[in-house]
Parts: sequence; C-alpha cells; structure tokens
Amino acid sequence: MQKISLDQASAGMVLAIDVMTPDGRVLASEGTPLDDAMLRRLALAGVKKLVVQGKPVPGADMGYNALVRAQRLDHLFRAHQADRFMMTLKSMLSKHFTERF
Repeated sequence: MQKISLDQASAGMVLAIDVMTPDGRVLASEGTPLDDAMLRRLALAGVKKLVVQGKPVPGADMGYNALVRAQRLDHLFRAHQADRFMMTLKSMLSKHFTERF
C-alpha cells in the first residue's frame, strides 16, 4: 500500500482502502480501480490523499520515513527488552508500519 496525494494518482491505480468523507460517507470503496472520471469526482469532493495498492509512485511516502519510525520504536520499547509481550507488540507495530506504507 502507498499513501499518495490525489495529484499523484492516475487511472489504473486501485484503492487499497475506502475513501470517505469527514462525516463517514464512502466516496469510493477499497478495490475500486481509478479512472479519470473517478479522479475528477474525488477532486470535486475535496479529497487530498488516497491509499492505493502496491507502491506505484516512487518516493511518494507522504513524509513517512521507515528508518525514523524503526528508531522511534526502538526508543519507545528500550526498557522492555525482557518482556516477551512488549517485544511481540513492537514486532507487530513494526510489521504494520512496514506493510502500511
């Protein structure tokens, strides 16, 4: 998955998560392939960012830095090295951040 700005989106990309309005209405569902008409509708609705399948836009990380995130997790969990539960939680969070972006 990759979070990109609407300006970076192009026809043929596929949504990885639902696009919703602030009040919870679904504008486009997960798995929807984007086309030019859909991109125009999303722009008119004020959508600024999308999460699409794969990583179709090199360098479009929306400010996400995996190394910084990993270092932050190391720092936050530094006092819990002997706690199996906390290390499992750290591993799950690391996996989530890696797969999500």
